[in-house]
Amino acid sequence: MNNRTIAVVGCQGLPAKYGGFETLVEYLAEYRPENFEVTVYCSKKIYKDERPSTYKGFKLKYINLPSNGLASCFYDMYTLWISAKKFDKILILGNSGGFILPFLRHYKSKFVLNIGGIEWKRSKYNRFLQKVVRFLMKVSVRNSGFLIADNIGIKDYIFQEYGRNDSVVIEYGGDQAEKEPITQDKIMEYPFLSGKYAIAIARIQSDNNVEMLLEAFKGYRYPLVYVGNWDISAYARQLREKYSSYQGHLFLLDAIYDLKTLNMLRSNCYLYLHAHSAGGTNPSLVEAMHCSVPIFCFDNMYNNYVTENKAGYFKNVEDLQRLLLEPEESLSDIALEMKNIANEKFTWKTISDKYYSFLNL
Repeated sequence: MNNRTIAVVGCQGLPAKYGGFETLVEYLAEYRPENFEVTVYCSKKIYKDERPSTYKGFKLKYINLPSNGLASCFYDMYTLWISAKKFDKILILGNSGGFILPFLRHYKSKFVLNIGGIEWKRSKYNRFLQKVVRFLMKVSVRNSGFLIADNIGIKDYIFQEYGRNDSVVIEYGGDQAEKEPITQDKIMEYPFLSGKYAIAIARIQSDNNVEMLLEAFKGYRYPLVYVGNWDISAYARQLREKYSSYQGHLFLLDAIYDLKTLNMLRSNCYLYLHAHSAGGTNPSLVEAMHCSVPIFCFDNMYNNYVTENKAGYFKNVEDLQRLLLEPEESLSDIALEMKNIANEKFTWKTISDKYYSFLNL
């Protein structure tokens, strides 16, 4: 069998340092079949110190452009331009490079686009940027030969918005998250570990319904630990200032990137809260499911699909406060259901097999 040559465009690079796309590529490398030769484009601006030529069997090519923010459009367009002729398939992660795809329509059958979330709906963008991001998604979808949606809700949206019913649903894995026992030194650092606490881990932006969770827990008998980027914006800083007085009820922690610490915090909670209202299959939700903890989600089609309608669901502060009155036995049942679903649908081996089968078409 001839080797299939694949380029990956749209992630910051390997080894993974950042978000969901990078983690996906990390595990595609972990489970690469022998008959695939994969090249990942990486940003020199991110990988300043060490730039290996290979990683877990993937070839790494470095581009001297930044790969985040608005600059990601140029980074993705350039890598699409230089890779279109060279590879059997191009796996495009996100829509940032969409501007150039109409000029590469001759190679449309090579382009495999992972849509990501419905980014233009996110409140972090102003009205002008929402229009730009929406246009990029439209151009990317129309000029890619194959489409991947990470959630049935995204697949439905693509059909309703663009008339394409040929996208395949491939979710994300989360089995890098696992139970981590509490250590005495971590109790010294995070005293709430010695008792019951709820936890949420998310970016501090309004479409993640941050204030809804803080309002529900500001007087609750168990504290809420919220891990996020509290200095990212004026909105985030104002929220932190507003709720910083509720000591003992709210612990507002800066983002934590050490996986072992993160696993310890989320796998020992009595309740995990996921309040994202936009997007598709969110990696942090899938990871929490693998931690065997009970989960309450914001009630929308994306979260309901991932949890198969077997979690607790809320749409406002009052809904959440009512859920908090549920008996503990029902929380144990939810935790077991979440772990079973995660093991069946959201392991990286399963997800990688689906990707490579699709890329082999």
